[in-house]
Amino acid sequence: MTNPQQPETPQPTPGETQPGEAQRSGQAEVAPPQNARVTAPRPEPESFGAHVERLVAEGKLTVAEAAELLEPAAQAAQVGATQSTAQPTAQPTAQPTAQPATQAVSLDKVNGSDVPPDLRLEIEGYSLQVVHDPSLPSPRLTASRDGVLELRGGPAGWSIGRVQHGLAWGLKAVLGLPFVARDVQTEISGGNLTLSRISGRARLEVSGGNATLGETGALNAEVSGGNLIAGAVGGDLRLEVNGGNVSVAHSSSLQAEINGGQLSWAGRLNAGQHTLEVNGGQATLRLEEGSSVQVQAQSTLGGVSSSFPLQKTGGMMHARYAGTLGGGEASLRCEVNAGQIRLVAGSSVAGSSEGWRS
Repeated sequence: MTNPQQPETPQPTPGETQPGEAQRSGQAEVAPPQNARVTAPRPEPESFGAHVERLVAEGKLTVAEAAELLEPAAQAAQVGATQSTAQPTAQPTAQPTAQPATQAVSLDKVNGSDVPPDLRLEIEGYSLQVVHDPSLPSPRLTASRDGVLELRGGPAGWSIGRVQHGLAWGLKAVLGLPFVARDVQTEISGGNLTLSRISGRARLEVSGGNATLGETGALNAEVSGGNLIAGAVGGDLRLEVNGGNVSVAHSSSLQAEINGGQLSWAGRLNAGQHTLEVNGGQATLRLEEGSSVQVQAQSTLGGVSSSFPLQKTGGMMHARYAGTLGGGEASLRCEVNAGQIRLVAGSSVAGSSEGWRS
């Protein structure tokens, strides 16, 4: 007997998501931001763990960084196993498990204008790792817990918003960018940020958190009770440290005020005017080979020590220091109030073999 001809079923376009497909697969759908278009076709969702493992395989994350990111998930699994062992009589209840989903937002147009390659971040109570990943078609956010963070694109750049407020202990997220972030503005409150490279300017406010930056075009940072580790800073460097710790790997600029905190700075000064004020804190400046700077310093109940000759006048209460390293093209003015400044010159710079003087 011949079966009646069935009407042809329309075949889905490759990459197209059919209604209800996300529910059947157990994946949590991420609603697109109101002011941004979701990329079409959308890439297959990638779990947080898979995202981290791929970045390690591609050399974009170290094994240590990956272990730090994946640690909360491992702890959660261990706690779950312990609870299951302690309560063997509990009846399991079937619950749909939402895997941490990937959110991709288009790079095309948002409200009629291009989304600039800038970041506007507010990090409170969670850790974020920003990675440059040229293989991505658009920015991609994954998190160790689903439904808490949301990636948004707008005329001011890219931002991450909190969908759920409150405690986010142990929450880790990775933001992959197909471009190098240009200008970055960040507020960190009890959270952590790691960002490998910034081509433009970075403006940071760190309060009780930690920030680690790679190469940066210019840096303006205020650290209060937190920690900042910065790589090479190509342009202007402005720092205010209030009870925190800052380390700068290399810079040719310095405008810093340390209040009850610590600064470790290294770089080459051979042009321009630079200032350092220390109030109840400590600062160590490592002047690299090729530095050419005149040093003028004054202290009140503090001290200045140097590996190159400085002429000191005054006593313990009030003292002035003056000296020249190299040709003296740049100017460094220091003020110390109940603190300490330590100047270290490169081994091949004239005067560095004179030993420490204060």
